Amino acid sequence: MRRALAFPLVMTLLAACTTQAPAPKPSPVAATTKPSPTPAPPALTIDEAAKAADVFLGADDVIRSMGDGRMALDRARDGQDPLVLAEYRSSENRPIRYSWGPRTLIVPRLQKGVTPWFAAVAERRHGKVKQTAVMTFMKEGESWQRGLTTLLNSGAVLPQIAEDAEGYAVSLDARDQSIAISPNLLGPLHATVAEEGPDGFTSDLIEEGPLTKGFFDDIATQKEIYKTEGYEYISIFAAAASYPVLAVRTADGGGLLFYTLTRTSQWIPALPNAVGGHLPIPADAKWDLTTTEILKDRRIQETQQFLALVPPRTSKARAEIIAYDGRITQASATE
Repeated sequence: MRRALAFPLVMTLLAACTTQAPAPKPSPVAATTKPSPTPAPPALTIDEAAKAADVFLGADDVIRSMGDGRMALDRARDGQDPLVLAEYRSSENRPIRYSWGPRTLIVPRLQKGVTPWFAAVAERRHGKVKQTAVMTFMKEGESWQRGLTTLLNSGAVLPQIAEDAEGYAVSLDARDQSIAISPNLLGPLHATVAEEGPDGFTSDLIEEGPLTKGFFDDIATQKEIYKTEGYEYISIFAAAASYPVLAVRTADGGGLLFYTLTRTSQWIPALPNAVGGHLPIPADAKWDLTTTEILKDRRIQETQQFLALVPPRTSKARAEIIAYDGRITQASATE
């Protein structure tokens, strides 16, 4: 009887040992929820940009006080290179010295491997003159260089910049098409408006003002003045293709663009009696031009730096030029 009772008991135990429990199933929450990606560390932090701006502008006053044009050029790039050269040469190495107010920074989140850059906005003071300057800085190796300095138009207001959760600006690629005018196209369009005026095919894209129609009106006036003296006057604007166009997104979905143009003006004798004539030298060109005589032609080039607001692609508003600064950076007369 013991063996008969033991056999069923053994079978029961074996069955209990070999029966598999149901496989666990993932919870619906675990299956559908993905961890939020951690943003990659930026190539340039906001603190690093703040320190770079403080050091650069502090040293700028020292360099100006010393009249050290070579050191000033070492710290300049892009459009600032010819502008700084002209500033020091035209003043015989006694450039204007400025003091600076507190800085507001625009620091885009850039990936490692991209050339670090940022913008700074600050009140620039010289005596009783106070202006809002907007500057861009880029890093080459271990050194920061200033590539653009422009001055906010009277009454113009900088827009709110689109920022991520950590306060970094959203940068725009040069060919970004989410705004009404891609950054790489604004310079050429601005140049066209300046030359062709309100009747130009691009005039509806950029707001009319002193930096658009104002340039056009100035060219027309100069043409008439020099025509009566026997000269043809030509003035051409062009985008500085070798300089970068930098841009960040604004809070309304548009763009804030930093760019450089050149303006080249020529005086050419159109009548025989104008050859060998004499024309006054513009005050800002006297450092690079010594003769008043016009034989074949006179050529003067300006380097101009701008800040523009471009609306979102879905907007019907026009782009607006909100800041400008520039000067004559080259002058010559051909015999």
